[in-house]
Amino acid sequence: MRMTAGVALMLSMVVINALACGQDRAGTGLAIEPPPPPVEPVLAAGSRLIDERADELVRRMGDLLAGATSFALEAVEVYDEVPEHTPRQQLANRRYVALRRPDRLVGDATGDALNRSVWYDGREFSVLDKEQFTYATVAAPATIDEALDAIFEQTGVVVPLADFVYLDVYDRLMAGVQRGVYLGIHDVEGLPCHHLSFEQETIDWQLWIDAVGDPLPRKLVIAYKTEDEVPQYAVTIVAWNLNAEVPDDVFRFEPPEGAERVELPVLAQPPVEEQQEQRP
Repeated sequence: MRMTAGVALMLSMVVINALACGQDRAGTGLAIEPPPPPVEPVLAAGSRLIDERADELVRRMGDLLAGATSFALEAVEVYDEVPEHTPRQQLANRRYVALRRPDRLVGDATGDALNRSVWYDGREFSVLDKEQFTYATVAAPATIDEALDAIFEQTGVVVPLADFVYLDVYDRLMAGVQRGVYLGIHDVEGLPCHHLSFEQETIDWQLWIDAVGDPLPRKLVIAYKTEDEVPQYAVTIVAWNLNAEVPDDVFRFEPPEGAERVELPVLAQPPVEEQQEQRP
């Protein structure tokens, strides 16, 4: 279970078990929501025009995730690559993430351009590149939030769906927002969701939050509007388990036989204000 295929299999079982625990939302009536308020055509510097419904929904979602002592999820992401002198292409990955607060996190990604697993056990952060069959392990701080910050600041490595993993979800998502609107109830994977749209200086992003049951994030789309061709990233969380029981050994990394140890690359980081704009 500590090998590459085992991580994805175990995490998929942890998430899927939640579907048997009564996450059926069919047949639940929803009130018709009023239309969003008028939107100002131009934003002044420092503007913060956020619909109260949109703000409250993100806050409720953040409180729910922060209050979960453990959770697991399965997600499908698609994103644009716009290479110079070649046509735009869209790539896709499937991700599994599980955590147990305050100091356990594991993730696995497989797809068109990314085949990687990560582990955090309260002492070390490990990354396994399943294509290159290389791995790196570094000492890490004692909590998930501190470890994610340290890894990002030192190497530029972003753990999948990290913004939903931190305890301060609301603050991280909303800190740079200049405008936010509520767009109504829209469908994602057959589920009715509150559809929200936000604007920041360098990105626009949309968020869909379950409208029935727990206010879970269901879909996120980011448009990088200052980059050439305005590439987009979209992720749909197809399954949630807010009571995940993940065995301890799933969070512990043991190098596969024959894997080569390498050092995590240390990348030059943009200024703090740019980092905040890049992360909804």
